[in-house]
Amino acid sequence: MFEDKEININVSDFQKVFAVTAVMMQTILTFALSNAHSETTAAFIGAFYVAVKYTAPMFIFAIVYNMVKTSQHLSYLEFLKEKFFELVVPYLLWTTVYLFVFPAVQQKVPYTDTASFLLKYITGDAGPHLWYTVMMLQIQLLMPFFVWLGYKVFEQKKHVLPVLLLSTVLYVAWYVFYQNQVFTGAHNEDWYLLDRLVLSFMVYGIYGAAAFRYHEVLYNFLNKIRFALIPIGLVITMFAIQSLLSASGDVSFGNAPYLNTIQSLYSLLIVLSVFLFASKMILKNSSSLPVFKWLSTYAYRTYLGNVFVFQTLLLVFKDTWLKLPTGVMIFVAYFMTATCAFLLTHVLHTAWEWVKGFIKSENETMELAKK
Repeated sequence: MFEDKEININVSDFQKVFAVTAVMMQTILTFALSNAHSETTAAFIGAFYVAVKYTAPMFIFAIVYNMVKTSQHLSYLEFLKEKFFELVVPYLLWTTVYLFVFPAVQQKVPYTDTASFLLKYITGDAGPHLWYTVMMLQIQLLMPFFVWLGYKVFEQKKHVLPVLLLSTVLYVAWYVFYQNQVFTGAHNEDWYLLDRLVLSFMVYGIYGAAAFRYHEVLYNFLNKIRFALIPIGLVITMFAIQSLLSASGDVSFGNAPYLNTIQSLYSLLIVLSVFLFASKMILKNSSSLPVFKWLSTYAYRTYLGNVFVFQTLLLVFKDTWLKLPTGVMIFVAYFMTATCAFLLTHVLHTAWEWVKGFIKSENETMELAKK
């Protein structure tokens, strides 16, 4: 009902597209904020950033939704092998590119020796966005848990609400601990990696598993309250913006963490809104479904490469962009980055498929020659 089997698309594809496009906007806004010349402009950029700060929860929700949907009959080893080539290899390759080509985008302390260089692969600090992959790969390792949760635990409706309530309470306890001990606490520097620990986003995977098993129930509920989603979203957004702008000192995106009440509520609201939108698009057999499927196919790889593309474009267009009004500059830089990032990913994928086909053809030719 909520899947177009002809082009193999479901709501998780839409969510991946919304997430990756928002990630690229975060990249542009970070640059725009660093070049803001007034408090008003900085406040505008900060408000815009808060509005697109939902990407990690949406990615995790989508990944687990699709994982439960497609991985029930896979063995754990088959699943890990598939994800190694699909997720780990691209991450390792792009991390290497960032460390060698654009070492300035490293987070925290730059590498100084072999050990600190290799550590960047583990921490995800080779780029401003790679921390997410480190966290997401932990979610993948928990595939048996999520499949068990989706097909065994959630099989009985009476278990759904207690599990969701318990997981939410534990998540709140976790981010309260994080807020007090890390974000505003004494361990801000030495425990900063806790934000990419699987516990920080696992709740959205649990929500995703429940959403898959009870898609129609959730869709009907959201559809009934759809006209309330916008005003609720605006109120939550205003609180999130106020929280960012009221932080001491200049506007800083570091003051808008995922791990707090307001940002968590906002992220969940956007995740559910896209869930509703995607469900409606599939039910109506929208003509845009092939476009969303194409974009979702390259979403993860585009996410990995978007900072590389942006940094490359900066080498050529930085001076031109900075002469534009801030709003125009953000739009132009975003459009160019998103377009080039998706095209680069498509070209790399096409080239890799050609190489694999060529190698396969050569091997078959050699086998025939032997016979």
